[in-house]
Amino acid sequence: MAQAPSVLVVDDDPLLLQSLTHLLRPLYDVVAASSAIEAATILNNRTVDLVVLDLHLGQTHGQELIKKWKKDLPLMEIVVLSGQREMRVTIDCMRLGAADYLIKPIEPESVLFALERVLEKRNLKQSLEKLETLLHPSPVSLVGSAHPFLEVIEKARALKNHSHLNVLILGESGTGKEVLARFLHQQEGNPKRPFIVANMPAIPANLMEAELFGVEKGAFTDAKVSRPGKFELADSGDIFLDEIGDLPFELQSKILRVLQERQIQRVGSNKTQTLSFRTIAATNQPLAELMEQGKFREDLIYRLSDLVLWIPPLRERKSDIPLLTEHFISKHARSSRMPKVSEKLMNQLIAYDWPGNIRQLESTLKRALLFQKNENLEEVEIYDLRQNNPLVPSFGKREQTNQDFQSKVREFERSVIAEELKKNNGKKTSTIEALGLSKATFYRKLQDLGMNDLISS
Repeated sequence: MAQAPSVLVVDDDPLLLQSLTHLLRPLYDVVAASSAIEAATILNNRTVDLVVLDLHLGQTHGQELIKKWKKDLPLMEIVVLSGQREMRVTIDCMRLGAADYLIKPIEPESVLFALERVLEKRNLKQSLEKLETLLHPSPVSLVGSAHPFLEVIEKARALKNHSHLNVLILGESGTGKEVLARFLHQQEGNPKRPFIVANMPAIPANLMEAELFGVEKGAFTDAKVSRPGKFELADSGDIFLDEIGDLPFELQSKILRVLQERQIQRVGSNKTQTLSFRTIAATNQPLAELMEQGKFREDLIYRLSDLVLWIPPLRERKSDIPLLTEHFISKHARSSRMPKVSEKLMNQLIAYDWPGNIRQLESTLKRALLFQKNENLEEVEIYDLRQNNPLVPSFGKREQTNQDFQSKVREFERSVIAEELKKNNGKKTSTIEALGLSKATFYRKLQDLGMNDLISS
């Protein structure tokens, strides 16, 4: 059960003090003080969410207390009670930090409404502050030079200044779909645009509608306060629907309507809000199969996919493994001095097929740095979760022979050379310079790797 907000009532009128305490006690954790000194003692010994303050406490001026308390306790809200109707006094109190100003004599309903409104606003502000790092995350790094990966980035960059187009990102788990989504968001260059993440599997099915569309107070038993949903928070920015394939079928029609109309209704409300946002959805599931099985709406797929970006798995961009390795070592190294990766270890990383993709590579390198014995990284345990015992470490694929290892190395060298030739439009001189090889070594590699057809072309 949630703890009731704490309220301190400060008034030197005993009758009014007793009446306010009696009024508020059923809803709040109430303490009372009849003087500024007594109030100071209470505030020195406990945390208070809100103070109801009489502006005239004998010789003490309420404005002085507001100024002091907002300086010392900035998170504490203050609601002022006063018999003065002068606008100048009201403005002065609000300028000093008071959240509301009530004129005596006061109706009980006015007090309850004022406190409820001030505390609701306070809770929303605190929630948004907690979400600040999610709304405006730190810049992301897209690491890679393999041709399949560069094609994806080229398409992503073409979306700059076209944030009206919805994007669907496909790829295996661990390929970096959220990183690409954050790149799409950040390349718009507006730090004030929010970026809201909604992870479908992480939201309980019975709460998903309230999480996505928001909820009004009293809409259901646990709805103690009104709060915005993720679409509302994403207004004028981007909402990232992660693992969209896990979206319950019964909610898909509502999501479709939101995408079509750009309007939402909070749960328990009849009020419609018009929003402006871009949807970036991602999944590792085959949406076409889900559609054929009747588990995903075809019209929703098309609404989500003005542009589709497919991120290749790491096994199809092995030439990026050295770059990614350097990036993650720089990111997680325990000292400013970067350890060097031995040739043996790099060959091991290249030879493995990384079923967990980039996420697995990063985890592996973090573990290697943790158990680093000297200035260089010589070896690493690769946990192959496809084995019967997922906790048994592996140094590559199961029972991988030296012949298998060498064939992987040859496959990698072949792909690197073919890729560079493609980049340079088949010009061998430019390719040799890009690879940093001598002419003799380059042609010997073509011969050894069975690429003779490229010699005569």
